[in-house]
This record gives sequence, C-alpha cells and structure tokens, in this order.
Amino acid sequence: MCKSNDTVGSPYQQRGVALLALLTLLSLFGLYFFVGQLSATQFQMAREEKSAAALAEARQALIDEAVTRVSINDAGYLPLPDLGERFGLPTEGEASPNFAGNGKDLSVVGKFPWKTMDTGLLRDSAGQCLWYVVSGRLQRDVKTDALNWDTLGQIDVINANGAFLAVNLAALLVSPGSALDGQSRALADAAYTECGGNYDARNYLDAFDSTNALAGQVNYYADSTNHRVASDSNNKQFVMVASYPHYNDRFTFLSVGQIFDPLIRRRDFRDAIGNLLDDVTFRAHLQTIVVAGSKGTDNLVCTSATGADNRELCKNWKEMLFLAQLPSPSQITIDGGLSFAVCNRVLIFAGRRTAGQSRSTATEKANPANYLEGVNATSFNVPTASATDFAGASVFNWRTPATDLLRCLP
Repeated sequence: MCKSNDTVGSPYQQRGVALLALLTLLSLFGLYFFVGQLSATQFQMAREEKSAAALAEARQALIDEAVTRVSINDAGYLPLPDLGERFGLPTEGEASPNFAGNGKDLSVVGKFPWKTMDTGLLRDSAGQCLWYVVSGRLQRDVKTDALNWDTLGQIDVINANGAFLAVNLAALLVSPGSALDGQSRALADAAYTECGGNYDARNYLDAFDSTNALAGQVNYYADSTNHRVASDSNNKQFVMVASYPHYNDRFTFLSVGQIFDPLIRRRDFRDAIGNLLDDVTFRAHLQTIVVAGSKGTDNLVCTSATGADNRELCKNWKEMLFLAQLPSPSQITIDGGLSFAVCNRVLIFAGRRTAGQSRSTATEKANPANYLEGVNATSFNVPTASATDFAGASVFNWRTPATDLLRCLP
C-alpha cells in the first residue's frame, strides 16, 4: 500500500514545520525589538517627567514666595538666583543678596535657590540642579520704578528658527541636562556639597560655543562674570528646541500674570487700593493740582499720600490713575447709584486691561482707550471731561478686575 503525501515525516510536512519555526522566531524577535523600543521610550518619558515635575515645583515655589510676602508692597517681587556665595563666603542653595554688578532692571541667571524656597534639592533627569533666570523688573533687591500687573518681564523664549514661543516673562526655570560640547562642571569649591559643580552659566546653559548658537542666541548673558548678568534692560531671547546637538536645555515659564492672578485676590490688595484712593491728604492734593498730560495726572506727586505704604503703592500703580475736571459740578455713578456728593473732578483707578487693550509701549500707555471702557472712555478728556457721565465701582473685586474704580472729588 502506498503512503499519502501528508504522512508524518514527508518532505512537505518537514518544510511546513521549518516555516512555522522560522515565523515563530521572527515573531519573537519582533516582539523583543518592540518591547525594547517601548522600554526605551518609557524610560525617556520617565526622565522627561522627572525634569518637568522639578521645574513645575520650582515655578510654584516662586509664585508662592512672590504672592505671600507679609506686606502687599513687598509682594510680586522675585528673589535673586543662587550665585554660589553670600557676603563673600561660598554657599549653595540660597538666594543671593544684592551684589556688585547688579542693577535696576538688569536680569540675572544662576541656580535655583532651593534652600531659600524651602523646596528641598530639585534635580532634573540628568541629576543636575535646576537653574533660574529672573527678569530685572521683577527682582526684589534692586527694585524697578513701578511694579504692577502691566509690568513687562524681560525674558523671551524662541525656537530654532527664531519664532517666539513666549514673551515678556517674569522668570525662567531651566533644566540644564547633561553637559554638551566644551561645558565643564568641575567642582569649583569644596563647600558645594549638594549640587556640586560651579556657577558659570555657560557650563550649564547652551550653546557653549557661540558659533553653534541658534538664531544667534545663547541661553546666558555673555558679557559678565560667570555669564550671569544682563548688560542692559532689553529683552533677552532664550532658545528651546526639541532636539539639536548643541542644545538640551528645557524650560518652564513664569509670566507676570501668573504672579498677579493670585496676588490681586489678597484682601489687603483690595484694601490698599481703597486706602490710597480715600487718603484725605492725597485727595486734597488731587483737588488742587493742574490737570495735565494724557491721563491728567502728570502733576500728581506720590509723596503727597499719607504714610510710606500709600506712597509706595502710588509709585507702583500711578499709571492706572486718571484725573479729569468735570465740565460742570455733577454727580457720577458709583456702584450703580449716584454719588452722594457733587463732584468737581473725577479720579479713576483703571482696572486690568481687557482683551482689546495693550499697554506695552509708551505710546500705548499714553492712550486712555487702553485703560478705560464704556462711558468712562467716552467722557474722559484732559483737562476737562467731554461729559459728566462716569460710572464704576468703589471697591476692587478680583472677580471683575477690569472694572474701573471711581472717586468723586468735590
């Protein structure tokens, strides 16, 4: 009897078994390769998440520090970075006091002051301590002329092509990543037992060699000791790219708005604005000065306010104040009703800018339309208002921060 072709041990079945074995091996290899790739991706994602978490914690610590200062006139400012020394002695993790070379409206870069911020040591995925750039107008050691919700930070972030990703930032938190090119992170002093390394920003922030700079920008201040202080008050552009051989810095941004959003919710902010507007000596001054300038307040002198707190508040928020002589004595509308007194002049504290308003340049700041809305924008004029129709609130409300505050000056 003849055997059929599919009998066990036939050449056809042997070839089928071999093919099945080959397919199994290929599947196992593919699975191994896939799992390996997946593991590498997961590992990289975990590293990125570690850096992002450290950066986010540092940013929140800065916001908390700026917003929770005891005096409302001290709130809003940010500390200097850790520059590796205090009063001539090496130290790490502490915000620097004022130092030679610092100046009004000059931005500064150094390590994040984790001891001062009480966050504990914050490292990125490469094991490096975070770095921190503070805009000169936001630093508390040499204060700017006026700090308020319209103050512009001096930090911009761009991509590899020079396109802006963020502008006018208050601060930048930086994950420096591993060393690139000629960066040296050798220990500069035995006192640096935690973060170690040194305080030359060029050894941590990219690109080390300016010939490799993207869009002509490096992530430090080139012409100062340890590349740490801006040479002027102009905005500095910092480069962030997803992948590039000479850059691996990762950023988290802190805007001026992220500071003032919670700051204006403080009850003592509301009270401080009210105290200034109701200051008897200040109001008497406003009733007698010559109304001049685009806002009517060119002749306003903040030292006429009673007490250091009111004078400091006036200095910081003067650009929100508008003053006009009414064309005839009249009542104005406050909190939905007519003022008790008949007013000769009206004082306005302009609210936070709305979506259609811009207060970035001197020209924009001189335009009342960028501050006032509705009947206030229509009636306001210097020196004499074009109408007596003015309406607003008496008390600042953080829920409606754009609402103008009004005072009747008899």
